[in-house]
Amino acid sequence: MKANQLLLPIIASLGLFIIASILGLSMRAAFVIDMPEWFVYKNVQHAHSHVALLGWLYGIFYIAIVSVYQLDFKRYKRLYWVSQGTVLGMLFTFPIIGYASLSIVFSTSHIALCYIFAYRVWRDTQGQSNSSLHILLLKASLMFLVLSTIGPLLLGPLMAMGLKGSAVYYAAIQFYLHFQFNGWFVFAMLGIFVAFLQSRDIDFGVSLNNSFFWTLIVATIMTFALAITWSTPHLGIFIINSFGVILQLIAMSIFLKIIFSNRNHIKESISTFAYNIILVALFALFLKVLIQAIIVIPAMAAVSYSIRNFVIGFIHLLMLGCLSLFIIGIVRTIIQIPINVWGTKIFVGGIIITEMLLFAQGLMLWQKLGFMPYYYLTLMLASTLIVIGISIITCFLVYQLRNPKYGGGIS
Repeated sequence: MKANQLLLPIIASLGLFIIASILGLSMRAAFVIDMPEWFVYKNVQHAHSHVALLGWLYGIFYIAIVSVYQLDFKRYKRLYWVSQGTVLGMLFTFPIIGYASLSIVFSTSHIALCYIFAYRVWRDTQGQSNSSLHILLLKASLMFLVLSTIGPLLLGPLMAMGLKGSAVYYAAIQFYLHFQFNGWFVFAMLGIFVAFLQSRDIDFGVSLNNSFFWTLIVATIMTFALAITWSTPHLGIFIINSFGVILQLIAMSIFLKIIFSNRNHIKESISTFAYNIILVALFALFLKVLIQAIIVIPAMAAVSYSIRNFVIGFIHLLMLGCLSLFIIGIVRTIIQIPINVWGTKIFVGGIIITEMLLFAQGLMLWQKLGFMPYYYLTLMLASTLIVIGISIITCFLVYQLRNPKYGGGIS
C-alpha cells in the first residue's frame, strides 16, 4: 500500500487531535480566566473526550491496522470517513447540548460503524496465520473493542430506570473506558509492534507467545475490578485486581525482555528518531503498569481514584505518552511518512511537563499540602505546548501532501 494513500486520513485524524487538544486547553483555561456564558465545562469535557478517543485514537489506529496488516484501503476508506463524520457530529453537538438525543445518535452510530470495522478486519485477516502472536493480539483487540461498547449501550436503559449517577451507571462508563484503553488500544498497539518485530525476524517463540498472550488477556479482564472498588470497596474485589496486576506485570516483563534482548536489532531497523519515540511510548506503557502495581494496596487504590489529578494524569499518560507517541513512531517507521522532529519534541515536552504537574499536585493534595503556586496557570501554559506540537506535525504533513519535495526539519 502506498503511503500517500493514507496521508490525507492521517492528517484528518491529526486535525481532530488538534481540536481535542484545544478543547482540553480551554478546560484548563477555565480555571484561570473567565469563560463566556455559553461555555459549559461538562459539555466541553464530553466533546474533548469523544473527539480525542474516537476522532484521534480510533481514527489513527484504524489507519495503522489497515496499513500494517496490508488490507485493501479502498474497502475501508468510505467507512473511515463516515466514522469521522459521526465524530464531527459529536464535536458540534456535545459542547452545546451535552448528552442529548442528537449527540447520542452520533455516538451510537459510531459504535455501529466500529462493529463493521471489527467484522471486516477479522474476516480480511482470516488468511493470515492465526498462530502468529500479532494476529492473536489484533483479534483480541477487536474483541475488546466490541466488548467495551456494552458500557455506553447500557447508559440509556440505566437512565430510563432512574439510575443516572448511580454506582451501576458509573461502572458502565468505567467498563467502556477500561476495555477501550487497556483492551482495544493496548492490544492493537502490541499487535502492530509485534507485527513489526516479526517482519524483522524477531519472534517471541511459541511458548512465550502463549504465556504472554493469555496472561495479558486474563490480567486485562481482572484489572477491571479496580474501576468498581470506589463504589464497592470489598476486599474480594481488591484481591481480584491485585492478581490481575501481578499477571500484567508478568506479561509485560516477558514482552520487555524480548524488546531489551533485541534492542540493537530494532535500532538498526528504524531511524534514531522513530526508535526514540517508540522507546518513550513503551516506557510510558511500563510506567502505567508500575503505577497499577503500586495500587494493589487497597489504601493506595482508594487514593488513586479519589484524587482527580491522579485519574487525569493516568489517563493522559496512557493516551498521550503511550498510545499517541507510539502511533506517531509507527507512522514514521511502518507507514513511512516523515514526521516533523521539532513538532514532536514540543509535543513530548508538553506531555512530560503536564504529567509532572498533575502527579505532583496530586501528591500534594494527598498529603494535604494544598496547591502549588500558579498551578492552574502553569498547567494551562504547559498544555499549549501539546497544541503547538500537534499543530506543527500536522502542518508539515499538509505541506507534504501539497508539496512532495518538502524542506528540512523532517525525520
